Amino acid sequence: MKILHIDTEMSWRGGENQIRLLIENAQTPDWEWHLAAPPGSQAIERMKPFAKTLPLPMKGLAQLSAVRAIASYVKQNHIQVMDCQSSRAHQLGLAVKYLVPSVKLVVHRRVDYPPGQSWFNRQKYINRRIDRYIAISSAISEILKTYGVPAAQISVVRSAVDSSPFKIYDRGQARIDVLRELGVQGKPIVIGNVAYLTEQKGHETLVRALGILKKKGIRFFCFIAGDGDLKLKNEALARELGLIADELQFLGIRKDVPRLLAASDIFALSSNDEGLGTSLLDAVHAGCTLVGTRVGGIPEIIHHNQTGLSANARDPEGFAAELERVLCDSELRQTLTENAKTFVETAFSLETMVKGNLEIYARLVNEG
Repeated sequence: MKILHIDTEMSWRGGENQIRLLIENAQTPDWEWHLAAPPGSQAIERMKPFAKTLPLPMKGLAQLSAVRAIASYVKQNHIQVMDCQSSRAHQLGLAVKYLVPSVKLVVHRRVDYPPGQSWFNRQKYINRRIDRYIAISSAISEILKTYGVPAAQISVVRSAVDSSPFKIYDRGQARIDVLRELGVQGKPIVIGNVAYLTEQKGHETLVRALGILKKKGIRFFCFIAGDGDLKLKNEALARELGLIADELQFLGIRKDVPRLLAASDIFALSSNDEGLGTSLLDAVHAGCTLVGTRVGGIPEIIHHNQTGLSANARDPEGFAAELERVLCDSELRQTLTENAKTFVETAFSLETMVKGNLEIYARLVNEG
């Protein structure tokens, strides 16, 4: 079967990684993979070994020529399914479907907020030309249903991560090495956060929670790895709260995330909205205890008091209280970590994610 993924992003984030994991783990003669994405994008560069690539400008007026080029490519290569991986890709895919009605159109939905209510958005989302939505969490599926998308048009296939990068690290040694590298004194419990510093990820909640813990005299060290529009703002907030380098450091973009997570005792994700939160899955495979917010798909991973602890979004006091529980109770950390590992290995396995997507593609093609 011949599948074309359409991705419009230049950067490499969770959605792009899910495409890679799917394609890389379905390299069999039964499947032929294609990718349309912007020239010079991370997706084009990283997926050349696994898929035939179609680099196309996709912004502004270039969308019109992109639609024609994709439609021609679909016809020439006998593409059977287009899987659109972003909102702009969704628009492009619908336009291509008008030109090539026989191709099956799949839209991956990865965000946990409802589409806008404009006429354009309602035509875009409630559209019979979309053969299937794939929601990466049950929370997103419910949002689509509430918006008006028929339930029969939606399937849930949860995202997954590759656990192998985390198996090569000795956690004790990783902690020693990372703390030494960062110049952190003593042996504090390490809180990790890996996420773009944007409004979605809610870093202000985490930083303010750390300020609360500091006032209470609770010892910790936290790192935030990632870049983004709100990095400077959060750094300024940390200085305002008196958080010193032995308590919080902003590391920017790092290429050693598995090592950083292996060095962490706790992974803290204070998102304001989250389609699922695959960084939580990474953290589980690395051996971290989870503390997150009750938004989007996060509660599908963090079952409060069972596989982790959770607080309301935008609630620094509540988030600090949950962090305090695991900072001060090593037995609780161990229990939550073991429970999360058992749960994630079953419910969010890479094999299940790959199988779920392939089954949907095959079903659509076989339905004719």
